[in-house]
Formats: sequence, C-alpha cells, structure tokens
Amino acid sequence: MFLSSLPCKKIIHFVAQDDVKVPVSKVLQECELQQCTSVTFPAIGTALPETWDDMQNQQLKIVELKPYTKDYKHVKERFLKTSPSLNLKIEKIERVQNPSLWKVYQIKKCQMDDKNGNNNNEKFLFHGTSAQSLTFINNYGFNRSYAGMHAAQFGNGTYFAVNASYSANDTYSKPDANGKKHMYLARVLVGQYSQGTQGAITPAAKSVGNSVDLFDSSTDNVNNPSMFIIFSDIQAYPEYLITFTR
Repeated sequence: MFLSSLPCKKIIHFVAQDDVKVPVSKVLQECELQQCTSVTFPAIGTALPETWDDMQNQQLKIVELKPYTKDYKHVKERFLKTSPSLNLKIEKIERVQNPSLWKVYQIKKCQMDDKNGNNNNEKFLFHGTSAQSLTFINNYGFNRSYAGMHAAQFGNGTYFAVNASYSANDTYSKPDANGKKHMYLARVLVGQYSQGTQGAITPAAKSVGNSVDLFDSSTDNVNNPSMFIIFSDIQAYPEYLITFTR
C-alpha cells in the first residue's frame, strides 16, 4: 500500500484541528502495540477543513453557502448580532477555500499557540472592503501594504473589527454600482495584544529591554477592544465573504 510516495503497510488516520498532542500520543501508542518500526506524520495542523467542498485540483474555490447550513447560520448570527440597529440585509454568504493561504495560516497558528502556551489566540473578526479588492483578497489574503487608506490611528497594519456595524460603514465596505457591499468574517490570530499607536509598523515590544519580543497584535483599547490590528499578512484568513445591502 502507498500513501503519496511513501510505502506503507498500515495507515492510522486521525483528525485533529486544534491541540494535536493527545491524538499524536494515541497514534504512537497504537504504533507501539502493533510493533511498527517507524511512523510518519503529515504536516500536522495544516489539513483542510472537513466542511470544505472538494477542491478538484483548484487553487481557489468560492462556495456559496446554503441558508440551512451550519456555516451560513454561524456567519449570519454573528453578522446581525453585532449590527442590530443598521437593518442590514444579507444577499449571500460565500466560503473562501484557498488551500495555500489556509496552510500558511495554520502553521502560523501552531507557532503562536506554542509560543503563548495556549490555543486561545484566534478570533473571528470583520473586515469591510470594496468590490475591487475581492479578487486579490480571495487569492492572496489581506495586505497590510494598503494600511492607511482609510484609518491608521493605531498602527500601519490591517484592521479588523469586533462588530459588523463598524465594517458596514461606507468608508470601509464601499457600495458597488448596484448598491451591494462586501465584508469578510475572517479568522485572525490576535494572540497577546497591546495598545496600538499611530505610525507603528509592528506590535509593541513586551519589555523595554527586549526589542524583538513583541506582542502578536495591537488594539484600540486593551480593556475593551473594538478592533485589532495585525502586521503580518499570514495572521488572518479570509474565511467568509458576506455580500449585503443597507
């Protein structure tokens, strides 16, 4: 039997999206019971989500979600719950399936989880944008080079909002010719964060004596954040694209 180019006598399949220590330990115990002389693991933590549609060898797939699906309900609830007074109408919700971006993001997540000693570094946050930016973001992710186009009060990074009401502002989610607006619900690795400052190009240092030990992101208010700013493009994955009107 062969798995990719590796000759195998036995394959033990396991799925572990977050903490892999327990399942890896179980696999190693099973290998010991079966007296395996060697074991090979794939790139742990980078497997594609089971909820994704078959990629069919494509580098990018945009999947329109059905209203009855779990993903659709999850996005809709968060979107409407954080913009209660705006009377926003969802036109459609799409899932962005980009394996390259996903794997790089997951590697960064594993690194941050290990560095911070926990797996509570990720948040779902909103990012409003124009129709002209969708193709680029879907293919290449968010780009901090555009920092300062609309606001950079807390640093020259990519901004994400806790509430959809903020990103629904026409300044950020500019309506297209048909009046439709666009907003991402993204996975963002905020990790350990500190107060952002205007003009900053990296998060703040954790201590004065160590300029390379930085926080993972910045925010507008450490005690009650309404937005987060990241300075590394691979710290965010544009998972869901919401098309809506006001």
